[in-house]
Amino acid sequence: MKIYTAAQMRLHEQQAVEQGTSFEQLMEHAGQAAAADLLQRRPHPAHSLIVCGKGNNGGDGLVMARALQAHGWQVDVTAVCGHEFSELAALNLGRLNGLPNVALIDWEMASRRLAQGYDVVVEGIFGTGFNGKLPEAIAEVCACLNHSDGLKIALDIPTGLSCDSGEADEQTFRADVTYAFAAYKPAHLSAQGRRLCGEVVCLDIGID
Repeated sequence: MKIYTAAQMRLHEQQAVEQGTSFEQLMEHAGQAAAADLLQRRPHPAHSLIVCGKGNNGGDGLVMARALQAHGWQVDVTAVCGHEFSELAALNLGRLNGLPNVALIDWEMASRRLAQGYDVVVEGIFGTGFNGKLPEAIAEVCACLNHSDGLKIALDIPTGLSCDSGEADEQTFRADVTYAFAAYKPAHLSAQGRRLCGEVVCLDIGID
């Protein structure tokens, strides 16, 4: 079992890039691997909400959106940290333009549709770099997501949970399934982390 801290994960990502894999490819691998596992769990097309931050965790979710729509899923995508995306997140957002079955919606509309019900909710707001207390607006988003009746999925680590310490904000996203990319993180194995992460599935994305 590989267990990497946030700093160790960044180091291994950099090593993979130095060996010839681009950061773009790593993001593609992460989103595609997460989608592949979800499609095994839910083989029939479903209606999903993907909630993205502006960084690379959100970018993983955008790759996942593209993969799911290719299998006939209806995918709503909402960005909750503004629209100044990281370069890779912006690249993958652009790849959704014109695709069937994908709707880019604001959080107000997403929250209304959450009340009506989604089959699956994917959370990719903050990644392994998060520490401390959630911003008020994001805490409100997570509180809303936690009331969803659909299958709740976190990408790498639930937003609000500190990767290294396992400390958690009161409104941390409570996942049914967490997709750990490349390695488990210390928080996945902590007592509090186990309660918040649900089932943790470690996915190979091409990093040693």
